Amino acid sequence: MLTICTTCNEGQGQMLLEAVENEALARDCTVPIRGQACMAACKQSCTAALQGIGKHSYLFGQLAPDAVSVDALLDVAVQHADSADGLLAWSRRPACLKTGLLARLPPL
Repeated sequence: MLTICTTCNEGQGQMLLEAVENEALARDCTVPIRGQACMAACKQSCTAALQGIGKHSYLFGQLAPDAVSVDALLDVAVQHADSADGLLAWSRRPACLKTGLLARLPPL
């Protein structure tokens, strides 16, 4: 599941969500995507999270509602969905998700 904060940075979070949803449709991406009002990382906006049952969760910040962030989020969302434990190899992450990692939480 890819969750994007919709209240980040005066509407830019909503713009990011809509851009990700549109690109996911164009790619036939099957990863679930949803918006969430305030993910409480306002100083790091825009923010997005990856979660899955039995998988590590990730929180990324400092994202812009642009093609670079959209591509990066969809690429790692697919990697996360395809991974048994949700771990994302640092070497396979796009640059904006290497520097913008805010947290990685272990599975419950």
